[in-house]
Amino acid sequence: MKKRMWNVEIHPLLFIASPSYIQEKKIDEIEEESTSIYVRPIPEKIENSLVARQLNYFAKPVKEPRMLLFILQSGERIHASIDKINGSQVLLNCFQTKRWIHANEIVMIHHTV
Repeated sequence: MKKRMWNVEIHPLLFIASPSYIQEKKIDEIEEESTSIYVRPIPEKIENSLVARQLNYFAKPVKEPRMLLFILQSGERIHASIDKINGSQVLLNCFQTKRWIHANEIVMIHHTV
């Protein structure tokens, strides 16, 4: 007895003929890619480590602002409280006016009572 193999083609259970929607893109127009790299600026360091520690300590929030005496390299004396520190720039609150100074210009900071 010979065994017969059935010659059966396998088709998907549901086949829907649809048109192809492939659109060809023109190769002539090549888009340029951006090769720019963002480099963060390196913040300027405060040279005097004592002044840097004092600024960080006195910039912490308290109930009432601390009145400080800032002595600058030019000899100028400023009575103010620290409002904000941005890198090596310090925003001082000097009796209702605000003033930016560079931290490396500060020679000494004294706490006034």
